[in-house]
Amino acid sequence: MADSTTDVLICGAGIAGIASAYHLSVRHGIKNVLVVDERPPLSLTSDKSTECYRNWWPGPGDAMVRLMNRSIDIMEELAHESGNAFNMNRRGYLFVTADPDRIRTFTRVAEEAAELGAGPVRYHNGRPGTQDYVPAPPQGFEDQPWGSDLITDTALIRKHFPYLSERTVAVVHPRRCGWFSGQQLGMYMWERARERGASDREIHDTVLIAAAFCMFNRYVDGLGTWAPTDPDVYRQRAPITARDGYASSIHRILAQQP
Repeated sequence: MADSTTDVLICGAGIAGIASAYHLSVRHGIKNVLVVDERPPLSLTSDKSTECYRNWWPGPGDAMVRLMNRSIDIMEELAHESGNAFNMNRRGYLFVTADPDRIRTFTRVAEEAAELGAGPVRYHNGRPGTQDYVPAPPQGFEDQPWGSDLITDTALIRKHFPYLSERTVAVVHPRRCGWFSGQQLGMYMWERARERGASDREIHDTVLIAAAFCMFNRYVDGLGTWAPTDPDVYRQRAPITARDGYASSIHRILAQQP
Protein backbone atom coordinates (compact mmCIF):
# COMPACT_ATOMS: atom_id res chain seq x y z
CA MET A 1 0.00 0.00 0.00
CA ALA A 2 1.48 3.37 -1.00
CA ASP A 3 2.15 5.97 1.67
CA SER A 4 -0.66 8.50 1.92
CA THR A 5 -2.03 11.13 4.26
CA THR A 6 -5.52 12.27 5.06
CA ASP A 7 -7.12 15.01 7.11
CA VAL A 8 -9.72 12.71 8.65
CA LEU A 9 -9.60 8.92 8.91
CA ILE A 10 -12.88 7.11 9.65
CA CYS A 11 -12.63 3.45 10.64
CA GLY A 12 -15.75 1.59 9.58
CA ALA A 13 -18.04 2.09 6.58
CA GLY A 14 -21.33 1.38 8.31
CA ILE A 15 -24.11 3.93 8.50
CA ALA A 16 -22.33 5.84 11.30
CA GLY A 17 -19.06 6.05 9.37
CA ILE A 18 -20.79 7.02 6.11
CA ALA A 19 -22.89 9.67 7.88
CA SER A 20 -19.73 11.09 9.49
CA ALA A 21 -18.00 11.26 6.10
CA TYR A 22 -21.05 12.98 4.60
CA HIS A 23 -21.30 15.67 7.25
CA LEU A 24 -17.55 16.34 7.33
CA SER A 25 -17.14 16.57 3.57
CA VAL A 26 -20.51 17.93 2.39
CA ARG A 27 -21.69 20.01 5.33
CA HIS A 28 -18.30 21.19 6.65
CA GLY A 29 -16.18 21.26 3.49
CA ILE A 30 -13.38 18.91 4.59
CA LYS A 31 -12.21 17.39 1.31
CA ASN A 32 -9.62 14.85 2.39
CA VAL A 33 -11.74 12.30 4.27
CA LEU A 34 -10.80 8.63 4.10
CA VAL A 35 -13.10 5.78 5.16
CA VAL A 36 -11.44 2.41 5.68
CA ASP A 37 -13.17 -0.93 6.02
CA GLU A 38 -12.42 -4.51 5.05
CA ARG A 39 -15.91 -4.81 3.54
CA PRO A 40 -17.91 -2.72 1.06
CA PRO A 41 -19.86 0.19 2.57
CA LEU A 42 -23.08 -0.62 4.44
CA SER A 43 -22.63 -4.38 4.08
CA LEU A 44 -22.40 -5.69 7.66
CA THR A 45 -24.84 -4.69 10.43
CA SER A 46 -26.09 -1.62 8.55
CA ASP A 47 -28.03 -3.79 6.09
CA LYS A 48 -29.80 -5.71 8.88
CA SER A 49 -31.54 -2.87 10.70
CA THR A 50 -35.30 -2.64 11.14
CA GLU A 51 -34.94 0.83 9.54
CA CYS A 52 -37.66 2.35 11.69
CA TYR A 53 -37.43 5.66 13.55
CA ARG A 54 -39.40 7.41 16.30
CA ASN A 55 -39.29 10.41 18.60
CA TRP A 56 -41.53 8.53 21.06
CA TRP A 57 -39.23 7.78 24.01
CA PRO A 58 -39.96 7.55 27.72
CA GLY A 59 -38.08 9.44 30.42
CA PRO A 60 -36.52 10.13 32.71
CA GLY A 61 -35.53 13.35 31.03
CA ASP A 62 -36.01 14.54 27.47
CA ALA A 63 -32.55 13.66 26.11
CA MET A 64 -33.68 10.89 23.76
CA VAL A 65 -36.66 12.88 22.48
CA ARG A 66 -34.47 15.91 21.72
CA LEU A 67 -31.84 13.71 20.07
CA MET A 68 -34.41 11.99 17.88
CA ASN A 69 -36.21 15.22 16.96
CA ARG A 70 -32.88 16.62 15.76
CA SER A 71 -32.07 13.38 13.92
CA ILE A 72 -35.46 13.35 12.20
CA ASP A 73 -34.98 17.01 11.23
CA ILE A 74 -31.75 16.01 9.47
CA MET A 75 -33.37 13.01 7.77
CA GLU A 76 -36.20 15.21 6.51
CA GLU A 77 -33.66 17.70 5.13
CA LEU A 78 -31.96 14.83 3.28
CA ALA A 79 -35.32 13.57 2.04
CA HIS A 80 -36.15 17.01 0.61
CA GLU A 81 -32.67 17.36 -0.86
CA SER A 82 -32.70 13.94 -2.53
CA GLY A 83 -36.32 13.84 -3.68
CA ASN A 84 -36.90 11.26 -0.93
CA ALA A 85 -34.47 8.79 -2.51
CA PHE A 86 -34.67 6.61 0.60
CA ASN A 87 -38.49 6.38 0.76
CA MET A 88 -38.98 7.99 4.17
CA ASN A 89 -42.54 7.77 5.43
CA ARG A 90 -44.48 8.90 8.52
CA ARG A 91 -46.87 6.04 9.08
CA GLY A 92 -46.15 6.13 12.79
CA TYR A 93 -46.20 3.43 15.45
CA LEU A 94 -49.34 1.83 16.83
CA PHE A 95 -49.84 0.60 20.40
CA VAL A 96 -52.99 -1.44 20.98
CA THR A 97 -54.86 -2.83 23.97
CA ALA A 98 -57.98 -4.90 24.58
CA ASP A 99 -57.76 -4.27 28.34
CA PRO A 100 -59.93 -1.35 29.53
CA ASP A 101 -57.70 -0.94 32.59
CA ARG A 102 -54.79 -0.04 30.35
CA ILE A 103 -56.49 3.01 28.87
CA ARG A 104 -55.30 5.02 31.85
CA THR A 105 -51.73 3.80 31.23
CA PHE A 106 -51.96 4.75 27.54
CA THR A 107 -53.14 8.22 28.54
CA ARG A 108 -50.33 8.69 31.04
CA VAL A 109 -47.65 7.52 28.60
CA ALA A 110 -48.95 9.74 25.79
CA GLU A 111 -49.07 12.79 28.06
CA GLU A 112 -45.57 12.06 29.36
CA ALA A 113 -44.24 11.89 25.78
CA ALA A 114 -45.92 15.24 25.05
CA GLU A 115 -44.25 16.81 28.09
CA LEU A 116 -40.87 15.50 26.90
CA GLY A 117 -41.26 17.14 23.49
CA ALA A 118 -42.72 14.45 21.24
CA GLY A 119 -45.75 16.61 20.40
CA PRO A 120 -49.30 17.12 21.68
CA VAL A 121 -51.85 14.43 22.45
CA ARG A 122 -55.12 14.46 20.49
CA TYR A 123 -57.98 12.63 22.19
CA HIS A 124 -60.58 10.82 20.10
CA ASN A 125 -63.27 9.46 22.40
CA GLY A 126 -66.40 9.91 20.26
CA ARG A 127 -67.68 12.88 22.20
CA PRO A 128 -68.84 16.07 20.44
CA GLY A 129 -66.13 18.64 19.87
CA THR A 130 -63.14 16.27 19.71
CA GLN A 131 -60.59 16.72 16.95
CA ASP A 132 -60.86 14.75 13.75
CA TYR A 133 -58.44 11.87 13.42
CA VAL A 134 -56.12 12.27 10.41
CA PRO A 135 -54.92 8.84 9.20
CA ALA A 136 -51.33 8.47 8.04
CA PRO A 137 -50.75 7.99 4.30
CA PRO A 138 -48.79 4.90 3.24
CA GLN A 139 -46.12 6.98 1.51
CA GLY A 140 -44.43 10.33 2.11
CA PHE A 141 -43.53 12.30 5.21
CA GLU A 142 -44.59 15.90 4.58
CA ASP A 143 -47.47 17.81 6.17
CA GLN A 144 -48.07 15.19 8.85
CA PRO A 145 -48.98 15.91 12.48
CA TRP A 146 -46.62 15.53 15.41
CA GLY A 147 -47.51 14.10 18.78
CA SER A 148 -49.93 11.23 19.13
CA ASP A 149 -53.55 10.27 18.69
CA LEU A 150 -55.20 8.46 21.60
CA ILE A 151 -58.30 6.73 20.22
CA THR A 152 -60.84 5.22 22.60
CA ASP A 153 -63.79 5.53 20.21
CA THR A 154 -64.18 1.88 19.16
CA ALA A 155 -66.14 2.81 16.02
CA LEU A 156 -63.22 4.99 14.91
CA ILE A 157 -60.79 2.16 15.64
CA ARG A 158 -62.84 -0.24 13.51
CA LYS A 159 -62.99 2.27 10.66
CA HIS A 160 -59.26 2.98 10.41
CA PHE A 161 -57.80 -0.26 11.76
CA PRO A 162 -60.19 -3.01 10.60
CA TYR A 163 -57.46 -5.65 10.89
CA LEU A 164 -57.36 -5.32 14.69
CA SER A 165 -59.34 -7.58 16.99
CA GLU A 166 -62.88 -6.50 17.74
CA ARG A 167 -61.90 -6.63 21.40
CA THR A 168 -59.58 -3.62 20.93
CA VAL A 169 -60.64 -0.77 23.20
CA ALA A 170 -57.84 1.76 22.71
CA VAL A 171 -54.92 2.61 20.45
CA VAL A 172 -52.15 5.17 20.68
CA HIS A 173 -50.77 6.32 17.35
CA PRO A 174 -47.44 8.22 17.78
CA ARG A 175 -46.97 10.26 14.61
CA ARG A 176 -43.37 11.47 14.22
CA CYS A 177 -42.34 7.90 13.53
CA GLY A 178 -42.03 5.71 10.47
CA TRP A 179 -39.75 3.80 8.15
CA PHE A 180 -37.02 4.54 5.62
CA SER A 181 -34.47 2.56 3.59
CA GLY A 182 -31.21 2.73 5.53
CA GLN A 183 -29.28 1.29 2.58
CA GLN A 184 -30.55 3.94 0.18
CA LEU A 185 -30.01 6.72 2.72
CA GLY A 186 -26.46 5.53 3.32
CA MET A 187 -25.64 5.26 -0.38
CA TYR A 188 -27.11 8.70 -1.07
CA MET A 189 -24.87 10.23 1.62
CA TRP A 190 -21.85 8.27 0.43
CA GLU A 191 -22.29 9.38 -3.18
CA ARG A 192 -22.53 13.02 -2.09
CA ALA A 193 -19.46 12.62 0.13
CA ARG A 194 -17.42 11.11 -2.72
CA GLU A 195 -18.41 13.99 -4.97
CA ARG A 196 -16.80 16.29 -2.38
CA GLY A 197 -13.55 14.32 -2.22
CA ALA A 198 -14.15 11.62 0.35
CA SER A 199 -12.80 8.18 -0.54
CA ASP A 200 -12.82 4.64 0.73
CA ARG A 201 -10.16 1.99 0.85
CA GLU A 202 -10.36 -1.74 1.37
CA ILE A 203 -7.85 -2.88 3.96
CA HIS A 204 -8.76 -6.55 4.14
CA ASP A 205 -5.15 -7.79 4.36
CA THR A 206 -4.23 -5.12 6.89
CA VAL A 207 -7.13 -6.10 9.13
CA LEU A 208 -6.24 -9.78 8.89
CA ILE A 209 -2.59 -9.09 9.74
CA ALA A 210 -3.61 -7.00 12.75
CA ALA A 211 -5.98 -9.74 13.90
CA ALA A 212 -3.23 -12.34 13.50
CA PHE A 213 -0.82 -10.31 15.62
CA CYS A 214 -3.47 -10.02 18.33
CA MET A 215 -3.86 -13.79 18.28
CA PHE A 216 -0.09 -14.35 18.36
CA ASN A 217 0.30 -11.97 21.29
CA ARG A 218 -2.38 -13.83 23.25
CA TYR A 219 -0.66 -17.12 22.43
CA VAL A 220 2.71 -15.82 23.56
CA ASP A 221 1.18 -14.47 26.78
CA GLY A 222 -0.46 -17.83 27.42
CA LEU A 223 2.86 -19.64 27.10
CA GLY A 224 4.54 -17.18 29.44
CA THR A 225 7.23 -16.52 26.82
CA TRP A 226 10.02 -14.17 27.83
CA ALA A 227 10.41 -10.91 25.92
CA PRO A 228 13.04 -8.17 26.31
CA THR A 229 11.93 -5.21 28.42
CA ASP A 230 14.54 -2.77 27.05
CA PRO A 231 12.94 -0.66 24.23
CA ASP A 232 16.36 -0.27 22.58
CA VAL A 233 16.32 -3.98 21.71
CA TYR A 234 13.27 -3.45 19.49
CA ARG A 235 14.67 -0.24 18.02
CA GLN A 236 17.79 -2.15 16.92
CA ARG A 237 15.85 -5.10 15.51
CA ALA A 238 13.20 -3.12 13.65
CA PRO A 239 15.47 -1.91 10.78
CA ILE A 240 16.82 -5.45 10.31
CA THR A 241 13.32 -6.90 10.18
CA ALA A 242 12.16 -4.22 7.75
CA ARG A 243 15.17 -4.82 5.51
CA ASP A 244 15.51 -8.61 5.63
CA GLY A 245 12.08 -9.84 6.73
CA TYR A 246 10.98 -11.87 9.73
CA ALA A 247 12.76 -15.09 8.76
CA SER A 248 16.17 -13.43 8.69
CA SER A 249 15.45 -11.62 11.96
CA ILE A 250 14.46 -14.87 13.68
CA HIS A 251 17.58 -16.59 12.29
CA ARG A 252 19.79 -13.87 13.75
CA ILE A 253 18.08 -14.18 17.15
CA LEU A 254 18.50 -17.96 17.18
CA ALA A 255 22.14 -17.67 16.08
CA GLN A 256 22.86 -15.44 19.09
CA GLN A 257 21.44 -17.92 21.58
CA PRO A 258 23.98 -20.21 23.36
